Amino acid sequence: MNISYTLNMPKSTTIFFCSSCGNEFPKWAGQCPACKEWNTLTQADSFLKPGSSLRNSSGRKRAPTLSPSQALKQISKHTFNTNIKELDRVLGPGITNGGVYLIAGEPGIGKSTLLTQLACKLGITPRTVTRRGSSEVGRMVYYTCSEENPTQVAIRIKRLSSQTNTHIELISSSDIEAVIKTVGRPKKGHQSLLIVDSIQSVYSNQNGTTPGSMTQIRDCANILIRNAKENDLPTIIVGHVTKQGKLAGPKLLEHMVDVVLDFTGDRQHELRLLKSVKNRFGPTDETGIFQMTGTGLVEVPDPSKLLLTDTSQNQPGSALALVMEGTRPMTIEVQALVSATPLPIPRRIANGIPTNKLQLITAILDKHLKLRLADKDVYVNVTSGYKVTDPAADIAIALAIISSTKNKPLPKNTISFGEVGLLSEIRPVAFMNKRNKEAKALGYKNIINPTKFTRLNQIKL
Repeated sequence: MNISYTLNMPKSTTIFFCSSCGNEFPKWAGQCPACKEWNTLTQADSFLKPGSSLRNSSGRKRAPTLSPSQALKQISKHTFNTNIKELDRVLGPGITNGGVYLIAGEPGIGKSTLLTQLACKLGITPRTVTRRGSSEVGRMVYYTCSEENPTQVAIRIKRLSSQTNTHIELISSSDIEAVIKTVGRPKKGHQSLLIVDSIQSVYSNQNGTTPGSMTQIRDCANILIRNAKENDLPTIIVGHVTKQGKLAGPKLLEHMVDVVLDFTGDRQHELRLLKSVKNRFGPTDETGIFQMTGTGLVEVPDPSKLLLTDTSQNQPGSALALVMEGTRPMTIEVQALVSATPLPIPRRIANGIPTNKLQLITAILDKHLKLRLADKDVYVNVTSGYKVTDPAADIAIALAIISSTKNKPLPKNTISFGEVGLLSEIRPVAFMNKRNKEAKALGYKNIINPTKFTRLNQIKL
């Protein structure tokens, strides 16, 4: 007689993750059924089903544990400032206790430098008055060195700050469980901060895949988020980006965290921009502006001085535009060079604006203003490495091309803002009154905007 035995063991399964949208699928496919992207499904190693953790050793289901409730009046102050004005501008109220922040950027752009300066700035602790007198509130910063050696981080801290920085503790481990155990639960009355640099280099012992894989990033992020919410510990995670500039890892990671920050800039220039892609605690239309120097990142309260070059103004091919970075108006310089070409197909090269934008504006000028550009190369550059996304720079781009073609400079004290349509009409843009007020405050007398001109051919050089 044959007797079969059935072991009560959790089953394992294999799933496939989409690196573009983060969805899970039971089998591989060339195209993701959700986002329709090709060759984005990657296999994850076998792991236990989540339902298996709800059973005890005898195979019976465990009773769910009760989550404690908390009255609103029992919740203490939940935010604190970073002492970096440009960072607080982007975050809104500051850093929120229990919040999880994800900052991403290209290699060498200054992510670790910014976080190191943040850790040093948090050493300036506010004072609280008690019966025994004045005492300082402790604010520990735990910096996880999973990519660098602690000695390297210590050297960077000494280079960026002259303080003793006894409130910073360096954790030399890539094991996320060991990091959580080292940090522990913050003491009552103490404000702490955990920095993980980076999410692609840490791993969890509960997952057998290599660090940086889709499942490792997801599981490590889950552990950090759960620890942040349970212990009211704000956590900042550093993320890498792909060649296309997108955040590396599953798209699910951006949905899991509370705040997603994008740190951009050109490593050949000093300008750095910090933007909020997602923010559950504050605005998403603000931009922090920094300047990279030998002593770290310096806040730039007036970015127009950094973006403008006095030597090139009032020359053919130069035009000024008033654009918005969040809610802050900025003056930028657009330069254009139009020259004859020996090639059958003229070149359209843009730096700081999309190439499609340049091709569109040159086509409008060629058709509606009879500016013959079919046999000429057109080069457009935005100074200081700034990348324009505001459509209000359309007029400045067109004026710079016209000025270079006619070899005639624009009148002095001229600035412009407005969007150019396909029919050469000039359309209004957002924050019209704020732009006009800023232009007048800066001393520009010739302001070209949609309220004065409705079409490009009305503007005379």
